[in-house]
Amino acid sequence: MTGRQRVLAALNHTEPDRTPIFEKLIKSPIADQLLGRPCAATNFAHQMERLADGDWEGLQRQSAVDLIDLAQILGFDMVRLYTNSLPPAPEHRPRRVAPDTWQFGSAITEILPSGWLRSRPVSPAPPIPEDEQERQLVASLEAEPVEPAYEDRQFLLFRHAKQVMQERGLDLAVFTQVYGIYVSSLPVPVLRWFPEHPERIHRFYQQRHIPALASCRRLIAEGADIIGLGGDLASDLGPMLSPAHYREFIMPLIREQADLCHSLGAFCSNASDGDLWAIADDFLLGTNVDGFEEIDFAAGMDLRRLKERYGHRITMIGNIDIRHTLTSGTLAQVRQHTRDCLDAGLGNGGHVVMSSNCIHEGCRLDLFLEHIRAYRDYWGLGRLEL
Repeated sequence: MTGRQRVLAALNHTEPDRTPIFEKLIKSPIADQLLGRPCAATNFAHQMERLADGDWEGLQRQSAVDLIDLAQILGFDMVRLYTNSLPPAPEHRPRRVAPDTWQFGSAITEILPSGWLRSRPVSPAPPIPEDEQERQLVASLEAEPVEPAYEDRQFLLFRHAKQVMQERGLDLAVFTQVYGIYVSSLPVPVLRWFPEHPERIHRFYQQRHIPALASCRRLIAEGADIIGLGGDLASDLGPMLSPAHYREFIMPLIREQADLCHSLGAFCSNASDGDLWAIADDFLLGTNVDGFEEIDFAAGMDLRRLKERYGHRITMIGNIDIRHTLTSGTLAQVRQHTRDCLDAGLGNGGHVVMSSNCIHEGCRLDLFLEHIRAYRDYWGLGRLEL
């Protein structure tokens, strides 16, 4: 089977020849180390330098190549593509203001020794009192939802990656995302609206839902096979809203987005890490999605239990632990964890091996590669030599 065939089989709950494997994001410096060069898709300093030189198009094309190269190096069955930013005007190009520190637009971003980024506004504004913040938010609800006005240039990376796959004879599934219905990063006044002003919450999410529908249409037209929906809404302590509020405000919107994807011939997943057991039925079945993405091992989202309850309908995407196992585990622990994850996901097709979120700056390259090797050994594939 090709990678795309393997992923589609898992989403259709027919048995593929092996469990598909995928990562939707491998951050630098791990991506750089795997490629043997700065990864144009994830290396912030490299991106700033090329944008400062006016090489916007070259950066997007190289990003596409780097994403495909990473998928090939690691034997992935799917690649995550996305709309790229538009080129900055010459007067707005980034500029270096200190070692490992860049100003781009209204933000100054510093690359920390760990590889993580820290941003601050160029001109910090005094904090807005909460009552004034709420007044501004209420006023913003008067605006009508606006569909995004995409330019063809925003799909340069997407289209070039598909061209590269065609030239190399690769048949990888394409994942992309439209994460518009989130909770975890909402301002405090908006969180209070759930119990106090439900009409405002309905309006707030409609302003995000209408653009999300338009984005789904365009991304499927560009060749997306599976679209990630939803957005973060939980922690290790559970959802940040009540089950009743999820059912009233969020579930119907995700379901409408999912139904649109299905009508256009694409699959979709619902995404959030954290402990989702309190809303699992609505999050997975009530939304009519095909997959559960970002299954958070460390938050207690047990894959065997999920398969028992929802495996007849839902393809599980994830469950490799990136909080402990791939950051501070041993090689033996990584191998056992990978085997356990594969065992738990077997049956009825529906599992795609992926981390619980992404391969972030705190993950160790040797542990990530041991995970890949353990996967390959499990299925009797050739050794990965890097």
